[in-house]
Amino acid sequence: MTRFLLDSGDPGEYKEISALFAKNQHELWGATTNPTLIAKKLAGSKISKEEALNLQKQIVLQIIDIVPGAVSAEVYANEHTKAEEMIEEGKEIATWHPRVVVKLPTTLEGFKARTALRQQNIIINNTLVFSCEQIFAICLHERIAHKQFGIKEAPYPCFISPFVGRLDDIGIDGISLVAHGIKMKQTYGFSPWILEASVRNSSHIQKGIDLKTELITAPLNVYREWFARKKQNDNVSLLPIEYWEPPKELFEIDTIEKFMQALESKKVAIEHELTTKGLIKFAEDWNAIIQ
Repeated sequence: MTRFLLDSGDPGEYKEISALFAKNQHELWGATTNPTLIAKKLAGSKISKEEALNLQKQIVLQIIDIVPGAVSAEVYANEHTKAEEMIEEGKEIATWHPRVVVKLPTTLEGFKARTALRQQNIIINNTLVFSCEQIFAICLHERIAHKQFGIKEAPYPCFISPFVGRLDDIGIDGISLVAHGIKMKQTYGFSPWILEASVRNSSHIQKGIDLKTELITAPLNVYREWFARKKQNDNVSLLPIEYWEPPKELFEIDTIEKFMQALESKKVAIEHELTTKGLIKFAEDWNAIIQ
């Protein structure tokens, strides 16, 4: 069963869309937030970094009262941010509420932070995902972390967020990455849930449902469009991503230390141009509200 999340930093939108879901015999289960969405509430005014984090916390806690499931909150990270900074902020975010999930970028430093936070049973949403290799790396890291750290069972597993719309923007079929992620999970018994993100239209929603992806997050206007049953014309010119079959030797990696060595040597390739661009855009949006 696919669960639905709203991609918004406005609690008012959650109340509106929750009512719309209920009217249509569906449930809004959770939320994804980030400083870009929260910045919209500031209408161009600037605040300190501490005030921005407190504002994010206030908004997340308001949303927690509206939805029954997970609410993702993002650490600050640009292409130069070190793991130690993400770990410190991730620990703070995780104290806000048991249903808060910490969003981390899918980068080398992000994986270092993921290691430390998973040791403390903090649930992670890996964001800015654009390749099968990234999905595999997250799944393998999670499997190794469970065995090495003895991670306790949680209400839901960690999330992986393929950014469908941003792939579409460069002529690549983002939905094909969601399909490959689901295939990889089923083939190898990986535990993280696929969270279809960067959803631009009702066709993205319907295709995610048809694929039986566990989670879909979309903005308010796209859900309105979907419930209005407005059909979208598919962009037939999009090129599908080829499925990547993980080499057998990668499954021999059985410790976090070996895993990190594989990332650093690029034996497991997680770099992606769109991940870097996403971090730069994220930092620009964040810095726009910080004085």
